[in-house]
Amino acid sequence: MGINRFHVLVDALRPLSEVDESIPLQDAVIAIFNNYTESWNADNYQESNYKRLYYKGLNSSVVHKLETSGITKDKFKNFINKASESQKDSIRDYLAEQLRLKDEISVESLAYFCVNLMSELVEEAKYKRSVKQKIPTKSEDGDIFTKTVSDEAFATVFRQVNASEIDAVKNRNAIHAFVLKPELLPFSYTNLKNLVTSNIANYAVARGVSKTAVVGIQAASLLRKYAKSGIPNNLLGELLAYIFLEHEDNALKLYTRAEILKIKRTIDSEGIYLKRDQGKTQLILGASQLNNNLEDAINNVVKKIATFDNNRSNEMVLATDIVDRSILQTQFGEDKSNAIIKLMAPTETDFEDIASYGIFIGYKFRTQLDLDDCTQEEAKEKCRQAINCDLEQAIRQLNIVIQHHHWQKSSFYVYLLPFTNAEEDTHAIMKDLIGE
Repeated sequence: MGINRFHVLVDALRPLSEVDESIPLQDAVIAIFNNYTESWNADNYQESNYKRLYYKGLNSSVVHKLETSGITKDKFKNFINKASESQKDSIRDYLAEQLRLKDEISVESLAYFCVNLMSELVEEAKYKRSVKQKIPTKSEDGDIFTKTVSDEAFATVFRQVNASEIDAVKNRNAIHAFVLKPELLPFSYTNLKNLVTSNIANYAVARGVSKTAVVGIQAASLLRKYAKSGIPNNLLGELLAYIFLEHEDNALKLYTRAEILKIKRTIDSEGIYLKRDQGKTQLILGASQLNNNLEDAINNVVKKIATFDNNRSNEMVLATDIVDRSILQTQFGEDKSNAIIKLMAPTETDFEDIASYGIFIGYKFRTQLDLDDCTQEEAKEKCRQAINCDLEQAIRQLNIVIQHHHWQKSSFYVYLLPFTNAEEDTHAIMKDLIGE
């Protein structure tokens, strides 16, 4: 039997709601829901039902009630951050032991880890019904509806400077501007390298292949061959697109272009992802670009999107037209791959017909602001100001090209990240991580 992660989370955080003595199970569950939402009504369930959730885990019904109550991750983070240092140590030790974690949770990232775990549980519960109805119910079938990324350290690597929307897009969309911590030039890549290293195997291992059967050195060897194949020139961009999509938007990898599989094949996009949002499932194509010039990076990634198969008539590509069925059959077998394709059929009202795009753009940081003759905090603030200007430039440029290509009906999830020297630094980072 697998680990009941909600059960573990409740037990781990239970001491934070205690006053003089241990609180009942149902009250411990209510405390989680109270702090994960704006206005949870304890009368939503009877005592026995709260206990059932504790022992059985979340389900689609409680997820609906959580969303109706207004999920607020910041409130949940604050709930955990108010714990004493000794409580935090106890919580992270308990989580590490019960969840059998290989990587240590730092005190600084504990709140984020708990929020991320709760968010994963919510997302998994959303899919329980659709998995049972539309996909064969073997124990391993839920694998395509779970995160593969190892993102506990994400908050220690990046700071989100700002987030906005692209005006031209009429569907759900978001554009995020991030910066590497500690926001000082030249940027430090130590933590970024650690995050990428922890995800090389996650990125390269195909769905349906046991990750425990693949060691990091095997994934690195695969990626070295892939980098020499002449297909990609921005492997780090592809890895970061994968990390940001799974972490930031819960867009779950279906397959990527470089994977450990039984057969060799070429994929015309950098990754295919599934995202569940507001009752709809979207198929997202990954794309990335690393250039020293932000404008060039955006133009080049747009060219990639425009040359996807079945998209050369400047019309949006249908989701079912871009999925490589042979890859799904290799990963999941014929019956399950057919069930996944059926899930994407236009007759399914909860699946969007038109494919969407997840884009990572790395570029060289430039500014006319003086970052030298000032204090450290002033330099950080000026750095963030410059990145805000980059975000505005990217929105203006994307508005124009999206209208030009008639892509307004799709969704776009865009992530911007400046480097000291995007092209040179990213090549050096991957050389350091996987060799040549």
